[in-house]
Amino acid sequence: MATMHTNNQHRIAGSVLILGTLTMATGAAIGASFGTFVDKDLEQGTFADYLANAAANTTAAKANLWFWILGVLVIGIGGVMLTKLGDDASLATRVARFSFTAAPAAAMVFYPMLLGVVVVLAPLHVAGQNVEATATALAYIGTTADWIATVVLLGLGVATLAYGGRSTWVPRWLLWWGFLAGAVGIVSLIGTVAGSRESISFLILPVSIPWLIAAGIMAIKYRSVTREEGAYRELADHPAAR
Repeated sequence: MATMHTNNQHRIAGSVLILGTLTMATGAAIGASFGTFVDKDLEQGTFADYLANAAANTTAAKANLWFWILGVLVIGIGGVMLTKLGDDASLATRVARFSFTAAPAAAMVFYPMLLGVVVVLAPLHVAGQNVEATATALAYIGTTADWIATVVLLGLGVATLAYGGRSTWVPRWLLWWGFLAGAVGIVSLIGTVAGSRESISFLILPVSIPWLIAAGIMAIKYRSVTREEGAYRELADHPAAR
């Protein structure tokens, strides 16, 4: 059964989700701007090139990670808020709430590890210190945890959030899109385990990132479920009724 909520909660939740998604996308754009990708260099055994490039572009490298950290946190907050619009008692909603909480919590542990590689070890490498092996190990652990958290957030979280909201704020097309994100998440997880992060793991991003934007827009447009004479009813213009 859908839970009661204030008239503005759905607008705030949708806006927060969109803000977090745009923040994360900004981080990705900054990372692409200095032309070196940590997953690519780890796979190709050229992590020394990443360290050199990060040391030469320290501000951009740090901004890349900080925008990702902030983006994941804000997306997590928005996702948890959106679970309040769906079937609060359902297993899907509970899993979605877990996903949008656990993934940002994991990011708070492993993103600082990657920041340490950029801020501390990259300059030491350029200065001639023998830190490449340590930096490579830390980066591998950090990026592996990052990809697992990404699959939990953008695969499992998106799919279960969509399913939990199917009777209230999620229209059918967004529901099936959420299922697609869940399926692609499984493929991305396989890519992470198989070491194909530069190609297969990235598949989840162009599917789930636009979904978050679309979900935020639908949440903003959603009209609250109201209680009349002891029963819930849907207003005529909420998306699931179309």
